[in-house]
Amino acid sequence: MPLIPKNYTWQQKSNSSEDTAADGQSSDIVLRVPFPGNRLQPDDIFTTEQFLKISRSPHYWELFLCHPIDPDASHCSILEHEVVFELVKRDPTLRWDAVELDVPRAERVTLKERYLAQHQKHLEERAKERAVEKDRKKKEEIHRQIERERNDRTAIDTLLEESAQRELKRMELAMVKEYRPDPSKNVPTEQKSSSTIRPVLPAAPNVVPGAPQSPPAVRRSGTLEVTFSDRTFVTPKRESMEQAEQEWTRKQAAARRSVGFADDDLRPDERNPEWLKQRGDTFFQQKNFLAAISAYSAGIRLTKDYYALFLNRSAAHLALENYQRCAEDCSTALQLLQPPVEANRKARVACLARRAAALVKLGFLQQGYDEMVAASRLDPEEGSLRTEVDRLRRVLDERAEEDSESDE
Repeated sequence: MPLIPKNYTWQQKSNSSEDTAADGQSSDIVLRVPFPGNRLQPDDIFTTEQFLKISRSPHYWELFLCHPIDPDASHCSILEHEVVFELVKRDPTLRWDAVELDVPRAERVTLKERYLAQHQKHLEERAKERAVEKDRKKKEEIHRQIERERNDRTAIDTLLEESAQRELKRMELAMVKEYRPDPSKNVPTEQKSSSTIRPVLPAAPNVVPGAPQSPPAVRRSGTLEVTFSDRTFVTPKRESMEQAEQEWTRKQAAARRSVGFADDDLRPDERNPEWLKQRGDTFFQQKNFLAAISAYSAGIRLTKDYYALFLNRSAAHLALENYQRCAEDCSTALQLLQPPVEANRKARVACLARRAAALVKLGFLQQGYDEMVAASRLDPEEGSLRTEVDRLRRVLDERAEEDSESDE
């Protein structure tokens, strides 16, 4: 049966500095709608300036607000038993006496259509603004690229000019040396025929003839710091391989999108571990296990302290027969479920039972049986766990009998 508006509760915060968040925004109105046992997704909730709606078959709930809000600054949280709207007033100075606008039943459809038309117009304007901003950034990047290429060409021309100047100077010195007169041609004939005459070279200043000369000073040691730009491939960058590397990168991106989830396509507001967990749960229900693993892994990269991401990812690995990965995720989730209390008992039972199933598939039958026994002791009322313990016990007994017969 659908929810009715009288079930919700709302609270209006004061305009004191304590209610202001760190980023300058504040949730002026907190609206709580009870939704026990809900399986809501973000797409099931619709919010405009003066209209709220939750639609999830067979439930339906809507509310006309008495005053407009800022939908871009407002937030909505989907909890286990309720949906919490944190609304920001369009006029912060206005004090609300009521949250719901009293609309006659005959006017609800017309008013709802008007709000939806306004919301559609707002979405189209935002899409146009994003397109204009994207085009502006693209033009700026083109101008920056042109400027970089111009600077590169200027630097290359400068190097070529300096090299040409050095070569001209070298050629001039070679020509002077070639046309310089040779002093050996002016030596008298008697001196040329004598083999015992040696030219006397002037002694270097401050040098005693016959004294040993000291070796030159040792060069000082130093460290050259070399920095490298970030690169996906381990091999050095080569111009001949650039096209092949770009093609490989495009194929990798297409492969990630083919499984239904690409981490690079997420918007900043979607990089939330809770949103990624819900996204992974949706993929898991659709039996798209690879996409579910990608969504859970993206959430784990954001935070490594959320045990539900590891626990749900272990289920996806188990469905894909990745038993080793399943056991590792279960172990990590158990480490995060500390201290062991009643609130996390069900999660610990799921970790133990799933790790037991993975160990049995890997061939560790005794270890899997011990894990299943521990899970059954934590939840004695679960009949499926007792049935699985009995089955593993029979398998162990049969294997023991076979081993004893083989020994005889």
